[in-house]
Amino acid sequence: MDARGAAANGDGDEGHRRRRAELASRLAHEVRTPVATIKGLAATVLAHDERLGADERRELVGLIGTEAARLLELVEQVALALRIDADGLAIRARPTRLEPLLRDAVAGAGVVDHPVVLDAPSDLEAPVDPRWLSEALRQGITNAARFSPAGQPIEVRARAAGGDALVEIVDRGPGIPRERREEVFERLTTWRPAGYEDRPGAGLGLFICRAIVAAHGGTASVHEGAEGGTILRLRLPMEG
Repeated sequence: MDARGAAANGDGDEGHRRRRAELASRLAHEVRTPVATIKGLAATVLAHDERLGADERRELVGLIGTEAARLLELVEQVALALRIDADGLAIRARPTRLEPLLRDAVAGAGVVDHPVVLDAPSDLEAPVDPRWLSEALRQGITNAARFSPAGQPIEVRARAAGGDALVEIVDRGPGIPRERREEVFERLTTWRPAGYEDRPGAGLGLFICRAIVAAHGGTASVHEGAEGGTILRLRLPMEG
């Protein structure tokens, strides 16, 4: 691609600088709340330590842990988005059984307020990089949990579909209007479904998911679920 083509696609030096600046700005904006919360909670523990009961102290420390985990996830997402921007994923695909990979991704997502149902044949294989595909799946599962009601199930299922391995993550959330279905994959998207406008996040989860799947030669898209909610559909070539 020549310089004019790169500029038109936002892939020149100026485009990279702009995207890095946007990520840095969003990171600075998003870290304020968890950092302020951690600081406040720590100050409370220090100021009232002698008067706190064991249960109160445990609750406050647990809240600090929750906010610290949120902060770590945000920093890791931004770092990964920067790596994607620099074409630094270095996909090393090899024939891999998907069912164990899906199990690892479910465990890595750490979903505690949704039952997660896994349905995948044990012999389904595709040439993938286990590290990066697991990360894409983890981002998709985390996103489904963040934008669906607590207690509602999340389904993670896989099957062969023609020459592709089809992986679907299904939630019971409010769904995504057709006109917004590409927007949710944008870097730093700010759109939230109705009722979830205040959910924190840098708007990078589905961007990262699609970028990793695309690096494997696949596609990521969202569709309406049969029972409402959203289906995140990942197609991966079964031939390298």
